[in-house]
Amino acid sequence: MPELPEVELYARYFAAHALRQKIARVDVRDERILGAIRKEALDAKLRGRSFRAVHRHGKHLFAGTGSGWLHLHFGMSGDLAYYRAANEEPRFGRVVFDFTNGAHLAFEDMRLFGVVDLTPSPEDYVREHGLGPDPLDPGFTLRSFRQILKSRRGAIKSLLMSQNVIAGIGNLYADETLFQTGIHPRRPVHELSADEVKAMYSAMRRVLRDVIERKARGASYPPKYLIPHREEGERCPRCGGTIQRTVVFGRTTYYCTKHQR
Repeated sequence: MPELPEVELYARYFAAHALRQKIARVDVRDERILGAIRKEALDAKLRGRSFRAVHRHGKHLFAGTGSGWLHLHFGMSGDLAYYRAANEEPRFGRVVFDFTNGAHLAFEDMRLFGVVDLTPSPEDYVREHGLGPDPLDPGFTLRSFRQILKSRRGAIKSLLMSQNVIAGIGNLYADETLFQTGIHPRRPVHELSADEVKAMYSAMRRVLRDVIERKARGASYPPKYLIPHREEGERCPRCGGTIQRTVVFGRTTYYCTKHQR
């Protein structure tokens, strides 16, 4: 499932291929992917306009036209594909933006859990849907993070994955953040020390930024990351302990039995 780093790369891809190109039409091939808007209205709102700006908040991508914003959510299998030739057209293109220069940008989604819609602005969408702050936003400080944790209860992994608390982190990078800081995923939030909160804040932002840049270069994960070792019984690349599997917040969770206590 695309999380914040993957959606950041989609945002960069969108900016590189679709900005400032005039839209000839919007071809909705499967209305099940649409949010509240209907296909005729989506085409009418975007036809003849150009995307002028791209913004990401958590797992959500927004593209502005000057009179509203396209909203894309990638669900479990969403992706973008820019192409010119008909034989390059993706199999599961649910919505295709045709540009006047003959190129196309397809929003593809095999499993149909994604969403294509319009919104007045990213800020309106975030407010309306109660999304938490983006962890890479400059305004998301350590002090902000401490305030979020201050009145919370429950397992720390559950909090990290709650989009109304922090927007953008899913199963994979919640596990990685906790692995890097040596915190057990079931650890109660109110039991965390000030030093642990600071370490988690730093690790969360470092992991997200590192993954974005490595994926942008086509590089692999660092050798001491949990992600390449997400198998029960694997040896921990940090301390030599054993990787264990459990379920937290309804999601399969991996952690080291030795350094995450």
